[in-house]
Amino acid sequence: MDTTPQQTRADLVRLVAAEAVSNIGTRMTFFAIPWLVLVTTGDPVKVGLVAGAETLTYVVSGVLAAPLQDRIGARRTSLWSDAGSVAVMAAVALAGRQSFALLLVLVAVLGVLRAQGDRAKTTLLVPLMGATGTDYARVAAVREGVLRTSTLLGSSLAGVAVVVLGPIGGIWFDAATYVVAVALTVPTRTAEAAAPETPAVPYFTALRDGFTWFRRNRLMRAVTGMLFFTNLFNQAAAVVFVPLWVYANMDDPAALGAVATAYAVGLIAGNALVAWLSPVLPRYPMLVAGYLIGGVPRFLVLALSDDLLVIVAVTVVGGVAMSSLNPTVGAMIYQRTPKEMLARMGGIITAVAFGGVPLGGLLAGYLVRFFGLTDAILVATGLYFAVTLTPVIGHRLWRELDDTAPAPPKPGDGRPLPALYGLAGAVTGPRVSLRYADGGWTLHARHGLRRLARQRPVAPGAAVGALTRLDVPPLHAALRETVTHERARVADRTRTVRTRVVHLERRLAELTSALERG
Repeated sequence: MDTTPQQTRADLVRLVAAEAVSNIGTRMTFFAIPWLVLVTTGDPVKVGLVAGAETLTYVVSGVLAAPLQDRIGARRTSLWSDAGSVAVMAAVALAGRQSFALLLVLVAVLGVLRAQGDRAKTTLLVPLMGATGTDYARVAAVREGVLRTSTLLGSSLAGVAVVVLGPIGGIWFDAATYVVAVALTVPTRTAEAAAPETPAVPYFTALRDGFTWFRRNRLMRAVTGMLFFTNLFNQAAAVVFVPLWVYANMDDPAALGAVATAYAVGLIAGNALVAWLSPVLPRYPMLVAGYLIGGVPRFLVLALSDDLLVIVAVTVVGGVAMSSLNPTVGAMIYQRTPKEMLARMGGIITAVAFGGVPLGGLLAGYLVRFFGLTDAILVATGLYFAVTLTPVIGHRLWRELDDTAPAPPKPGDGRPLPALYGLAGAVTGPRVSLRYADGGWTLHARHGLRRLARQRPVAPGAAVGALTRLDVPPLHAALRETVTHERARVADRTRTVRTRVVHLERRLAELTSALERG
């Protein structure tokens, strides 16, 4: 089997591409199946039941079926899940109109298959990252950007596909994307070879071991709890606050699409930026800045402004800032979790993190009912801000995020320095400033944000002597110009002093003469 770095990287690209393609189809189904239910039954309650059935089975099966994935193998699970999704989508397209009960069962099965396929592909990615020696945060950022782009593309195409092809055509399109995902996953044998051997353990033992490991990992629990609350508030904004703001101020559904697109574009652009900068940026400050810049302002502007352009601008900036979160958290999970437990951890973390999503809309609805839209947004803003302070208050624990970052490369260790590493070193490394002003030399030294030496005077001879040792002709020219200027300034001051001395001597002579005459 070819396990060269080139083949490993190719398999990494194939897996991300498979996720992206199936994600486009999933967004199609997200619109097509509810629309099918609506046009065939006309019952909005049944629309909600269909959406809830898939979400519930997706979350629950991610936890309960993870030990089975460990036993079967991630690659086989991914292939069988995608192949099963093709069959289920075909069944929905052929028989979905006949019986709502049958449609509900098929959608629930689809949720199970999607959960296993998504978890399996993530599990396959991690050993490939390790085999290529790629920075986890960088790959996570690239993957997140690709998936965000595919989601935006799928959402944009979904409306057109449903109109042109009808809901059944959109469902068939989703089935076709799963076929493509299978074709992309089949050649990825290096992922299976790079994965560690998982010892066979009883189902309930494996499930218990997963929960035990999660419970004992304080950072993992803290991060997952944070995701629970931030997903809750983000869902509140997406399904209640933003639509109500648009209804109250614009009464134009296009404005709702503009806000959603702005956030997605910000996330995509931010993921590209994070992928570029991840080798040189510490992960803890990046996560804290992402929450503080990308969280509260997006809520606060809804309460304080009725200008759509302001909302869109702040939302784009918020998306760029928030894009640092998933790669940082994902890299931490990939690196801190034992490879044989990735499927179980992925299921548990997803279940807890997404647990806040169904509560977000409910909480926002009650807040609006009791306080009104503006005050409800302000209350949610305060609660969101309190949650985002968690990494700051618990900084001793959250700083362990930096421990999962790769060791910085050093010149001469045989590894190529990443792009921008020299620039980052100039910004965060030691800096010594030697300055000449007002006829005197001063020295100032810092290391990153830490001050090494306060501004202090330096003897002119020592300063000039140190600078002349540097083989930099423009610096020597600048020094000569400075010395010439200083000589001229001293000569001018000398003439001024001499003039004043002559004046004072004349006055003193006049006083002496006056005293002698008296």
